[in-house]
Amino acid sequence: MLYAFAEHTIPGARAYLFWRIADVLWNGDDRPQPLFEKHPWAEQMIAAAAKEKYLAIGGAASSGKSYVMAGWAVVNWLAAPDRTLILVTSTTLREARKRIWGAVITLLTSVPGLPIKIRDSIGSANYIDNNGVIFDRAGLSLIAAEKSKTREASGKLIGIKQERVILVADELSELSHSIMQTALSNLSANQNLRVVAMSNPCSRFDAFGDWSEPKSGWDSIVTDRDMSWRTKYNGLYLRFDAEQSPNLLTDGDPYPWLPTKKRIEEAKQNLGESSRGYMRMYRAVFFDSDEAEGVYGENELMRGGALQSVSLRESTPIAALDPAFTNGGDRTMLRFGEIGYDERGQYTLQFKDSVLLFEDETNKAVPRTYQIVQQLKAQCQKRGIRPENVAIDATGAGAPFCDVVAQDWSPDILRVVFAGKATDRRVSMNNQTPCRDLYVNRVSEIWFAGKELIRCNQLRGIDQELAREMTARQYETVKGGEGLRMKVESKPDFKKRTGYSPDNADAAFLLIDLARNRHGLIALEPLKDLPDNQMSRRQISFRDLQIQSRTSYSELISLD
Repeated sequence: MLYAFAEHTIPGARAYLFWRIADVLWNGDDRPQPLFEKHPWAEQMIAAAAKEKYLAIGGAASSGKSYVMAGWAVVNWLAAPDRTLILVTSTTLREARKRIWGAVITLLTSVPGLPIKIRDSIGSANYIDNNGVIFDRAGLSLIAAEKSKTREASGKLIGIKQERVILVADELSELSHSIMQTALSNLSANQNLRVVAMSNPCSRFDAFGDWSEPKSGWDSIVTDRDMSWRTKYNGLYLRFDAEQSPNLLTDGDPYPWLPTKKRIEEAKQNLGESSRGYMRMYRAVFFDSDEAEGVYGENELMRGGALQSVSLRESTPIAALDPAFTNGGDRTMLRFGEIGYDERGQYTLQFKDSVLLFEDETNKAVPRTYQIVQQLKAQCQKRGIRPENVAIDATGAGAPFCDVVAQDWSPDILRVVFAGKATDRRVSMNNQTPCRDLYVNRVSEIWFAGKELIRCNQLRGIDQELAREMTARQYETVKGGEGLRMKVESKPDFKKRTGYSPDNADAAFLLIDLARNRHGLIALEPLKDLPDNQMSRRQISFRDLQIQSRTSYSELISLD
């Protein structure tokens, strides 16, 4: 049966054979109780895993997803142990032993006489042939991929070659995006690659949210109603809602390890039926909520239309550069955008694409800084972006970098400093509070600048990666002055917590600062009495004032 399972390509036949093999391995009459019981949710998971190249499983707590996929991994390996590599990713080795890796070891050690060598201390299991030779290039391998060790974990996925490769990513919402990106870019060279990822759904913008994103976008589905959909990676998403547990569809609790009616009712009382915790851990919903520690919330971006793109009239192309060596970043990110008027006449900033700039270390004739400056200049000129419409992070080492830009291209660039105190300018047209009274420092002021724009639908085109970084950065309120002020999480703390640097978002907020300073972008709500196809009178007068007087943002923001 194992040979037939390995060679079969018909999904239904493979699922059937899996359950026959599971019965032989773990559910024999000699056992006091079955180790791998079949239940409706498990059958659905196995059927999908047998059919789909890419699979996402979003399940309630205790939905059995980790255990079922552990069984799927073990059977796939045992079917061809000398030519199959199963990669299992989780957070830490310690946590993995409580989850999927613990299930793998339990299932393997329960079958006596298997020609395998298990090294639990390093998270591996390998086949041993008749001559005692260990097959190191095949087997089951655990990759601890907590965010602080992302680079090390990603390195283990590079250069892997094997006839059959299966990646099983457990608790993906707790891992870094780069794990799946590295897997897809490097493992896809293996012809028989399969990827299964599981998690309790959390954010649309974390790694599991990205893996699960519907093919037609999040607006195409209802997250608390739809139970499955095709994903943007041409895979399948399955959702297992505790309120549809197999235990609730029959008398008694035939599957006590799955959600029961009693546990569900207790959770409703303890957590609240509409709380983020209940929706995530029991309903398995990507929950749109304002309950977040981030500067920006998922629901905030959705409600403000910030994830959508619009057509702008009278638009001006702009750009912003966040050099890697200026403020503790990892990447030199150049982001593009445009500022103009949408169909309602709202003065709007729209983010466009972004590119990474790289220095050529083998080019000793041109210094690193000049290489980046040349690329910046070429990219902007190709898009018709003038120097005065380019913002650059001038924090720390960014100051001398900007000097080179000024000398080699133009002094008209906008230098933006993230360090230091918040400014004296008003928070918005509707809030006369000086920024220094609301924000602890300049970086906090810059990062909060988009909130009013989003509320007024004046910030558009936020892509998945940018949304992830915007919603991931946290803040705190601290006492100071006459009341509480907001302080954005420092970049080193952000990197330590998440495993990556918010370079994409920093470049985006440089664009916002450019739009505010050089183009007079202010959060303004459109007048309700005008047709949708006409400009707001406030926007027309504001634009005319800007053109006629060439008034700077700092002057305009003080106007009543």
